[in-house]
Amino acid sequence: MTVTRYALGFAALAIVCASTTVGAVTLRARLLADWRGAPARLAELVLGLALLIGILEALGAVGLFRLGPIVAACVAAAVGLHAWHARTAGRPAGAARPPPPRPSPPFVAVALLAGALVVAEWAVPTLAAYDIGIRSLDSLWYHLPWAASFAQTGRVTGLHFTDVEYLTAFYPATAELLHGLGIVLLGRDTLSPAINLGWLVLSLLAGWCIGSRRALGPATLTGTALALATPMMRISQGGSAANDIAGVFFVLAAVALVANANVDGVAEGDGHGVTEGDGDGVTDGDADGVARLAPLALAAIAAGLAVSVKLSLLAPVFALSVGTIVLACRGRRRAAAVWIPTFLVAGGYWYVRNLFAVGNPLPWVSLGILPTPAAPLQQHTGFAIVHYATDTHIWSRFFAPGLASGLGPWWVAFVAVVLLGPVLCALGRSQPTARMLGIVALTSLAAYLITPETAAGPAGDPSGFAFNLRYAAPGLTLALAVTPLAPWLDGARARAATLAVLAALLAVTLAEDRLWNPGYAAGALVVGATALALVGAGIVLVRRPPARRTLIGGAVGALIVLAAGGYAGERHYLRGRYTFQPGVSSLSTVWVWARSVHHARIGLVGTLGGFFSYPLFGLDDSNHVLYVAHRGSHGSFTPITTCRAWRKTVDAGHYRYVVTTPARSPWNPHALGFSPEGDWTSSDPAARLVLRQVEHGQPISVFELTGPLDPSGCQERARPRRIAGTQAAGGRPS
Repeated sequence: MTVTRYALGFAALAIVCASTTVGAVTLRARLLADWRGAPARLAELVLGLALLIGILEALGAVGLFRLGPIVAACVAAAVGLHAWHARTAGRPAGAARPPPPRPSPPFVAVALLAGALVVAEWAVPTLAAYDIGIRSLDSLWYHLPWAASFAQTGRVTGLHFTDVEYLTAFYPATAELLHGLGIVLLGRDTLSPAINLGWLVLSLLAGWCIGSRRALGPATLTGTALALATPMMRISQGGSAANDIAGVFFVLAAVALVANANVDGVAEGDGHGVTEGDGDGVTDGDADGVARLAPLALAAIAAGLAVSVKLSLLAPVFALSVGTIVLACRGRRRAAAVWIPTFLVAGGYWYVRNLFAVGNPLPWVSLGILPTPAAPLQQHTGFAIVHYATDTHIWSRFFAPGLASGLGPWWVAFVAVVLLGPVLCALGRSQPTARMLGIVALTSLAAYLITPETAAGPAGDPSGFAFNLRYAAPGLTLALAVTPLAPWLDGARARAATLAVLAALLAVTLAEDRLWNPGYAAGALVVGATALALVGAGIVLVRRPPARRTLIGGAVGALIVLAAGGYAGERHYLRGRYTFQPGVSSLSTVWVWARSVHHARIGLVGTLGGFFSYPLFGLDDSNHVLYVAHRGSHGSFTPITTCRAWRKTVDAGHYRYVVTTPARSPWNPHALGFSPEGDWTSSDPAARLVLRQVEHGQPISVFELTGPLDPSGCQERARPRRIAGTQAAGGRPS
């Protein structure tokens, strides 16, 4: 990358961030003028993300997901919102809100240290990703390929298939949209390894805000940090493009906004939000309907964005939606009238995409009347935990070891706190909001038990349990974050004891050696210390604001340092990104080959290649990589079963290269099966072999196509592509 392109990308990134910040601050000042401190910052973050995501969705729907239109739209939105605020600034925005009580300084110190340590923990895999590239399975399988395809095509509504094993193409993709934004702005995926570290910091802020109204921010932040410090979250999310942490943030943000909106009103008596006290669900102290209902609308936006990130968040978000509306008592109709349409607009984009593409917003469920795609190859492996609820053998062989691996050696105590905290909240009648949130947390945990894929694997072999334990992250995080709100834990001694228990569990969780790679531990601690210093500096600046000239000078200096450091970091990243690493992947040689290929159409086949396809997009994400299979009606995507059909499909795709790989069992990574596409390609004179290697007796080949393949030259074969221990991947080829 040239210095000029980097400077252009950095400037565009700065403009986008500044514009959305201006827009968000303007909206918050108009809609929530009486909010201060951390809740106000959280509200601005949700508004800014919603504004940015809305712009990207609108542009991507018409093929304008490009650098120029994105920057122009963000600037236009900021200017428009600022002008709107200037015209309406004289209108009253509601009565002043009393400041919340400040928590004990020692408690604050414990919480900030806890957050900094978790940031350092996640920085370990983040630094590793900047050394060698993102390597996690789901990131290479579909998260990053989707992001790259958004950046390449300028469209985000098309279905991008990366395999024939699962119906992943229909998943919501808001998190991938932001990775795609990074690629568009910088021309590389330089931001992607660090994005989840950003989501982590935002989640910690949301955790603080859940308890801030009752001076419980340190405890609720520490509970959030404990959930996010678990090995399952650090290993699956840190330094990857996985989207679980983004979903967790939006769920926590929605909960925090509901808690600060004071929906139950009477308990706190501050006269804000929808209350029990009047027939229309508002109080006389508010000056207009906007100020009364804006907090609920903002919480609904966060809830909608959560389900636009991950399908498995439908259950906790539904529980929160019902709980919030029910809590409004006699104002339920007005609360529902605000919450439901706002939620649908914020979260419905990808489901509407599915409706147009398939005829069904949830293609996994037909309900007897809605069309669905052809069943994927792994249709019989998506078991839920409840399927094995009474099987002691499965519990001892899979579930108990998986819990120990994913939650840490003290997992029994961890689970005990996770269950006890929400129960104590649910039993308390003096705090209606806390009671509702406890019920929401328990509902989220119960929903996890019946969620498909939580015990994924062939019948009797749920080997996917440990990997998919992260599906419990929203419920676990919410449970630990709301635990300090329980009325039973009120009082100075009880609060101190609660914080001590959460901090102790966090300490033993972080003490595991496997979480701290010696090669990156020192650098990670520097990252954590820097985060802690920045938060401390922010607190000082809020309490003792400097002169405007000093603030502007400091901001400009920080941007210069950030730009210079970012350029050096990007050059380091690109030097090591997907270079050959022995023992990392059998496709490492192919990844190295792709580093030198640019702006090429590459056809890919074989589930081994499909699961690890992203490095084929090249060093600059300019290669168009498409999995070659048969597209049928209603979004069906199935393997090609004949040589003639294969060659016709390849010719129609106008590929420069074709990469053929073996079939791979998701449940036995070392079991590779024969894929006939390699023979169907190599036997044609127009295919020139560029690279070939053999893994476990099966070939991995790269062909350069010098012309169209000839379907009439096919010869019949009768070799199955069946893999031991899994379903056939397409019948008997001919």
